Amino acid sequence: MVKVKGVRVRLLAIVSLLFLCVLPGNADASEKRFDLVLVHGLTNIHRWSDGFLRVLVNEWGSGNVYVIYTNESMQVNKRAIDGKTVTFIGKNDFTAGDDSVEDQARMMAEKIEVLQRDHGLSPQFNIIAHSMGGLVSRQYVYDHPHTVAGLVTLGTSHHGSPLATDFDWASFFLGAGAAMDNLRPEWVEDFNRRCPVKNAPFYGGGKMYTIRGDSDGKIWEWGVMGEIYLGWHTLHKKHGTDSDGLVPRESAVIDGAEHIADFPDYHHLDLVTREEVAKKAAEVLP
Repeated sequence: MVKVKGVRVRLLAIVSLLFLCVLPGNADASEKRFDLVLVHGLTNIHRWSDGFLRVLVNEWGSGNVYVIYTNESMQVNKRAIDGKTVTFIGKNDFTAGDDSVEDQARMMAEKIEVLQRDHGLSPQFNIIAHSMGGLVSRQYVYDHPHTVAGLVTLGTSHHGSPLATDFDWASFFLGAGAAMDNLRPEWVEDFNRRCPVKNAPFYGGGKMYTIRGDSDGKIWEWGVMGEIYLGWHTLHKKHGTDSDGLVPRESAVIDGAEHIADFPDYHHLDLVTREEVAKKAAEVLP
């Protein structure tokens, strides 16, 4: 009887172990293979909303989403959104995003090194980048080949914007002369020759995707300081082009990248605040 009881105990233990093996893992576990890095645009004036970040951290899981600010600050902060951790590096102010593409890509690389060494960022990772951040991220892909698994650009001026010349005077007040210079169409044309999207050195056959917004020049499509309202009317009346308020329609797409979405009701700022945009970007990244 004792022997039979012992056999039953062992059988129960084996069954229990098998049951545990087939149970799903951590409910917060993500099916994404690579962590996610976010890169903002010119002067960091348009900032990721909590709703946007919530979509991404719920998709990637706690501790797998990283927000980079391209300035010299190396301070690291962590925030809980929906009970899940998002990691931020750099100072979240207007000093971010006011340098040249090359310098911002260098700062980005320095921060990624810290995040990988001390904060668990995966060796290869995805990027979602807004506006000028898309150019910075493309530079990073070439400076650090086979490290970026996929890149989604949101309203990036892949062919520049004439507003960089029209609003050149504003760069003095913004302290962003180098950044504005790198958004001129002639500069970006040369950049596209040096860092073409086609055959860019992504990791494991990864690729680049584009998302485009649109504005109609309505007074409520104001932006932060009126930049979207003024930008749309300048592009429309002076240059005869539709836009998201800052980036001409045809500049937001480029040969070699897969265009995955147009959001006709979302202007340039909406591209970093609307949850639908975050969901669409997340769909295509591994």
